[in-house]
Amino acid sequence: MLVSSLYGLRSQFIFSIVLLNENVFVKFLQYTAFNLLLAWSCCFFMWIISPAASGSGIPDVKAYLNGVESPIFKNFFTIKTFIAKVISSALAVSSSLVMGKEGPMLHAGSILAVVMGSNKWMQQQMEVAAHWGTYTYNKEQRDLVAIGAACGVTTAFKAPVGGVLFAMEMSTRWGKEIMWRCFLACAITIVVVREAVTICSTHGHCKSLQWGSLIWFKITFPTPYEQVWAIILLAVVGGYLGCLYISFNTWVCVVRKKWTKFMWARIAEVCAISVATSIVFFFMPVAGRCKSCDSKSDDQCLTGGAQFKTFQGFHCHTDHHYNDLATLVFNPQGYVIQALFQAHSGTFSFTSMLLYGLLYWLMAGITYGAFIPSGLFTPSLVFGGLLGRMWAEALVAMHVADERAVGFYALLGAAAFLGGLMRMSAAQALILMEMTSSPQMLPFLMLVLVISKNVGDCFNYGVFEHQMMLKNLAFVGLAESNSKKFHINAADIMKRNDDKGDTLYITEPGCVLAEALDTFRDNAAFPVTTHPVEPDEKGGKGNFVGMISRRNVAELIDAHGVETECIDLAPKVEVAPIIIPPNMPLPFIYRIVNAEGFNYVPVVRWNGPLEGIISRGDLVEVQNEQLDRFHLKEQLEKMAHEIDQGKIIGSMHLDNNIHAQAFKHIFSNPVAAVREVLDKDDKPMQVDDTYYLGASVDERDRSYASAMAVRSSHDVSHRTRFGTRVSTDPSGGHAATPSRLGASTHGGTQGDQVEGTEAASVVTAAANGGVSLGGSPHASALQPLAGPSGGAAAADVEMGAGSVGAGGGVEDERAPLTGGLAPSSGRP
Repeated sequence: MLVSSLYGLRSQFIFSIVLLNENVFVKFLQYTAFNLLLAWSCCFFMWIISPAASGSGIPDVKAYLNGVESPIFKNFFTIKTFIAKVISSALAVSSSLVMGKEGPMLHAGSILAVVMGSNKWMQQQMEVAAHWGTYTYNKEQRDLVAIGAACGVTTAFKAPVGGVLFAMEMSTRWGKEIMWRCFLACAITIVVVREAVTICSTHGHCKSLQWGSLIWFKITFPTPYEQVWAIILLAVVGGYLGCLYISFNTWVCVVRKKWTKFMWARIAEVCAISVATSIVFFFMPVAGRCKSCDSKSDDQCLTGGAQFKTFQGFHCHTDHHYNDLATLVFNPQGYVIQALFQAHSGTFSFTSMLLYGLLYWLMAGITYGAFIPSGLFTPSLVFGGLLGRMWAEALVAMHVADERAVGFYALLGAAAFLGGLMRMSAAQALILMEMTSSPQMLPFLMLVLVISKNVGDCFNYGVFEHQMMLKNLAFVGLAESNSKKFHINAADIMKRNDDKGDTLYITEPGCVLAEALDTFRDNAAFPVTTHPVEPDEKGGKGNFVGMISRRNVAELIDAHGVETECIDLAPKVEVAPIIIPPNMPLPFIYRIVNAEGFNYVPVVRWNGPLEGIISRGDLVEVQNEQLDRFHLKEQLEKMAHEIDQGKIIGSMHLDNNIHAQAFKHIFSNPVAAVREVLDKDDKPMQVDDTYYLGASVDERDRSYASAMAVRSSHDVSHRTRFGTRVSTDPSGGHAATPSRLGASTHGGTQGDQVEGTEAASVVTAAANGGVSLGGSPHASALQPLAGPSGGAAAADVEMGAGSVGAGGGVEDERAPLTGGLAPSSGRP
């Protein structure tokens, strides 16, 4: 309502300005001043209320759903940010800036979901559900954000199914419980929106709802299946223009980070963009063409199913005529999109659409990412509609297409540009189909979106991935599909347990714990193991026990003191819900981390010793340095370095950029390039005998680990700085004997044992403290763990059964290691 009301007032004001019989310069000053005032007000409200409301919010929401933890999210989901988002978005959309409001609406919906879910009852339910706090991010909170985002898309486009699919494509974790909740929330949202509009239109004054909003289309398009070749060409061109926009906008954002480090500079940049936009759009209609209207009204024009203001007094003084460029520039966004999709052939001249499209594409690339709550959906629909309509006019001139097909191609052009820009096929298809109420368009939309997405994937990533990288949001999955080409295992990327890392023993002196906190400031948690059987043996490792959070380590130090010779960590250690073998391939690790949201994945041998830990940071590092075929991080760093040296234009790399290299690869051997695209995900993974208990470690798989071994920040041992570790007597309960899970049929010492179990087999810890190794072909009988004093352990370990026994429960589920025994026992 606020956006529509402001847009209605803005349109009426601009309409009165451009029709005044005053000097052109006076009208230009009024137009520019009005737009500048709205743009400055937008920045001012965000500055005083919540600067976190800037941007569309979609990249940040997508990173949050990916499991990213960042200081950015501290004020991202607050009621202050919601208020700033709504007010600033309404002002920015009304200021003639090239932006949309649909992205900010998604962010606003996410904020409302978090605020509504912050009541005491919801917090209690989420705390009960969020058991593995150290290992996983808060999945329940992120589910609320996903549902809120879907409701925001539903409100913006009146597309409930499209909203659900949009949230699904953004999320890395999606399950049945989220699906029905999200569908229910979107169904309620669309009913409330439609009923509110109906009641307001019947009993109130809601004419302003037409202004500035996407009109509820109901269009019938032809289905020219014989013109599939023309549709494919349009998809290719639209996909490339979308990825070219991403490259240009990325360069603009890197330059912007150099020159807008201060708040006053960010506000000044928005004001400069507003003035530049006003100059371009005010004088552009001079090149427009005068067209005749179907209606006889002086201020309203009807052409086909579209209605818009004529602006006939703007360099077009003939009665019942309109200036086509003025119509595109000065009319509200919703009316422009409606005209592009529904107006007759010839409503806009080819030259007018070409000029407006080029300048609109340029200004959209400069505007997105500035200090305003800007979105990309509306600019994509406008530019894509212009592209499709120009292509249709060319086909009509060649007598290939019928004049009634111009709206059909305009919609497909919008889909092509969206596919190349956002790389979301199913969600965008459903949104466009529901927005236009044209189910017969679904096959064409999917064809265009799939082709344009694959064209864009040949040159760069989607716009949201680029924005996340620009904001230094460490997200996982940038090059997940590309990981199949590399034979990288868990042992190659893990942080090794070699007594030079951050591994703690189950009992530690207070000085060692304090040193660990000081040395590893970036670690949110630490792996904990038992003491090795022979501490003096080189390479000896203790059995993995679990993880302890940084906060709990600090609490233990505060409770016992730094000078304490022996602090038992067992009461605060969280048992791992999942472990993986050292030879698990990287694609499987991606699936586990993304599907379940793990921050840490322990890498353990089948018989207990901790080999290493894989964190989300390790996965981000390997994807950015090894898997990313576009080397996006390297490109951004190189671009920023050249901009710092003053080579602003040269930093675009026009002579040897990624687009030129991709074109060279495609045109040098088109057949091979097409075959590579078709077969990129169909090649089976070649895996050696690495899933059997008797398999030995292949030194070839450690090549990447050797290359990544140069991690100076983790080469300092916090143990060596304090001399010899405190020795403990086994009878005292501090050093636990490593448990033998079963006799191996292959013989040999502990160091010669197997590197791992089957990749699909993981160790799952139940609430009762029981641990089960499922899926192993070497089953053995149930064998209790022997404690230091010969007592039975609290948890039975079963090998081969794949299920957890119905033993006694543990009261403290967050720290089930003690199993009801006294903490002094040191038992895992």
